[in-house]
Amino acid sequence: MNRWRALLRWTVRSLLALLLLLLLLLALAWTAVRASRPQLDGDIALPGLRAPLSLSRDARGTVLIDGADRLDVARGLGFAHAQERFFEMDLTRRSAAGELSALFGIKALERDRERRIHRLRARLTDRYAGMSAQDRALLTAYCDGVNAGLHALPVRPWQYLLLRAQPKDWTPIDSLLVISEMYFMLQGGSMEAGLERALLRERAGDTLFNWLSPRGGHWDAPLDGSTLSEPPMPTADQFDLRRPPTPTPTAGASLTEGTARRLERPERLTHTASNISALFREEGAPRHGDEPPVIGSNNWAVAGSRSVHGGAILADDMHLGLGVPSLWFRAQFQIGPADRDGSGAPASPSDHRLRAAGVTLPGLPALVVGSNGRVAWGFTNAYGQWFDWVPVPDQAAVVAHDETIEVKGDAPQILTVREFNGAPIAAHDGSRRLALHWMAHEGEAYNLALDDMLQARHVHEALAIAQRAGMPHQNLLAADRDGQIGWTIAGRLWSQPSLGASFGRFTSPDQMTHAWLRPDQSPQILSPKQGQLWTANHRQLGGDAGELLGDGGFDLGARAQQIRDRLSERPQHDEASLGAIHLDDEARFMRTWRDRFLPLARAHADHAAVAQLLAGWNGRADADQAAYRLVRAARLRTLDLLWDAWTTPALGERQRDPKQRIRWRNQFEYSVVRALDSRPAHLLPPAFADWNALLLAQLAAAAKDIAPDGALAQATWGRQNASRIQHVLAKAIPALSAWLDMPSVAQSGDANLPHVAGPAFGQSQRLVVSPGREDQAWLSMPGGQSGHPMSPYYGAGHEDWVAARHTPLLAGPVQHRLTATVSSSTGSPTGSPTGSPTGSSMGSSPASAP
Repeated sequence: MNRWRALLRWTVRSLLALLLLLLLLLALAWTAVRASRPQLDGDIALPGLRAPLSLSRDARGTVLIDGADRLDVARGLGFAHAQERFFEMDLTRRSAAGELSALFGIKALERDRERRIHRLRARLTDRYAGMSAQDRALLTAYCDGVNAGLHALPVRPWQYLLLRAQPKDWTPIDSLLVISEMYFMLQGGSMEAGLERALLRERAGDTLFNWLSPRGGHWDAPLDGSTLSEPPMPTADQFDLRRPPTPTPTAGASLTEGTARRLERPERLTHTASNISALFREEGAPRHGDEPPVIGSNNWAVAGSRSVHGGAILADDMHLGLGVPSLWFRAQFQIGPADRDGSGAPASPSDHRLRAAGVTLPGLPALVVGSNGRVAWGFTNAYGQWFDWVPVPDQAAVVAHDETIEVKGDAPQILTVREFNGAPIAAHDGSRRLALHWMAHEGEAYNLALDDMLQARHVHEALAIAQRAGMPHQNLLAADRDGQIGWTIAGRLWSQPSLGASFGRFTSPDQMTHAWLRPDQSPQILSPKQGQLWTANHRQLGGDAGELLGDGGFDLGARAQQIRDRLSERPQHDEASLGAIHLDDEARFMRTWRDRFLPLARAHADHAAVAQLLAGWNGRADADQAAYRLVRAARLRTLDLLWDAWTTPALGERQRDPKQRIRWRNQFEYSVVRALDSRPAHLLPPAFADWNALLLAQLAAAAKDIAPDGALAQATWGRQNASRIQHVLAKAIPALSAWLDMPSVAQSGDANLPHVAGPAFGQSQRLVVSPGREDQAWLSMPGGQSGHPMSPYYGAGHEDWVAARHTPLLAGPVQHRLTATVSSSTGSPTGSPTGSPTGSSMGSSPASAP
């Protein structure tokens, strides 16, 4: 008996000891994570600082950096970025350079091989040496601030504690890699689509290819009002589904030197910091029954002649992958001497201090989108053709480079990269080698000219800055304090072959060399007569200007057309009416499909429930609408069915392989609608008696898909479109989701209408601003400002974004402040500045010119 009591006491004591040890370990882990929080108050040291600097935060975590000159402000921004977002910055540079395996191990190796063929660290090291002294100084100042912020943390960022890794210092080259990651994010899908179009044309022939890949149609809303002719429908002699199919070759393109089956798809390229786990998964083509992803955005502007207060107004929302924290980082710059005579008194207005507010991208010193009080600017992705796919001749000279990939916990891997005329061989089509010639490989594609937006005083200056900027190509809209608005393509342009010679075609080796255009050769529109401008990733121009840009796969123009029409509905706008377009959920595009399905459902008694649901739809993509979800699903099934029916005869088994399948793109809508309207017998899949039977079958199948139990009314759009805005580590370790992810909510909105919203994709920011009226402007973002879950700014502002509450663009009253002064002995700041303005006073002061 005593023996059993002793055993019981020993067991209890052991369990208590284990519990205490576990609690101790948890306490130590909690203490370590807490110790890695960003510093919010007190003094900081910034090497190279030339004058006192203040770094304050408001209730949303907006960082207000007040310094005497631009380089000092860059140091302050680098410090803030590193303290709040260094892990996300690290993922971005590693993703672009193909260096994730050194942090994550063997599971990231294939992803690194895909990226390493571009050899971007080597290319950008050469580019940095050739950059202007001004650009190098800005990158160096920012880099010094980043490393000061990283080293000032008592404990390394918490993510590295979890991964048992050490962060590496930032370098100026890493900032250029952040730019290159944006090239991947914004242009990777176009490159893949370009390869697929060229393969499809070769196998299907010109007639069928042109039919399957129209370049535009009645949804277009170009800025110049141009139209494109429709390609002819194939005749029964040219293509007839009633005839037995002709056997076709089944060889497909295998990409990335035999390691990756395809180029990275858009869903693997959006918001690297929030989707790193997806980078390590084997993914085939996008699944059937979903819209092809488009990396895109909306922006629109009205001139002073069209506003109630006489000032131009700009609205912008950039559509990207959504994660925690946000891709963007809210910031406000105040630049200029705050105290000229040493008295501690604020500077007088005649000193013309600059104030600019908007969003920055951690890893870069520039204000990406925002307003400087004189000019406001915003972007949407421009889908020109910024690449060539070049078949490599059999006997061509090829240069080999050995790239070493470090792998955590394993031996380094050697990847041999082969290049033809400087372009990496990135794909194979059977035995044929295909080289990718891409603007992002060229040194001219990288500079910091965008930073000059801080000094722009008029729209024409903003357009000129954008035209010489080294950045991924974007539609820039700008508005100025004088009431003017303008559009251009931001990013360097090169000469293009005609669209007839480039769209859906491989480039011959002798056409690989493009001449860089002068910035003043870029197309632009300044002060349009109608007083309004709009872009939504659609085709902007026709004629010679359109030829200059090429076509890398523009989006269907439905979004752009609805925005254009919303602008035209009012003779004058204010910030509220212009900003309301951000959340416009009217589904004008999808209503055309409802009108197609409803008469058919009404004509068949066994579809009565479906007919009743469609008849009662409110015409919007609202979260509580089941009819929208049903129409959407039936449309996608119809497009999938007809695409497979029309392409399989040419592509054969390739279309049955999800890893090689060529997917329809958005302009295929025109081909399908023309067939449904004209009902040619030779294009009807043989399984259906007529076109009505085809549509009814898709409608019935869609109803079963969304409501297997028959409860259609409960199968709302919000149930499918619920948000999933996650932290990258919660994707890899689901147990962390409750701690790290944003709450899931049912969402309204979708593609092909202004309010773009998907579970993890959508409006990464919403901006409405009239230059000179920044105190009336708003900026909202999902995901929060800080990357540290114990920060008061983790998730800050997310609920406002979800509820569409307007959060001010300008920084509000100061909650926390860091200060730095120049040390006379070491050049490092030690004290705190005097006379530095508070965020609240500057937040309400009028903007002034630099």
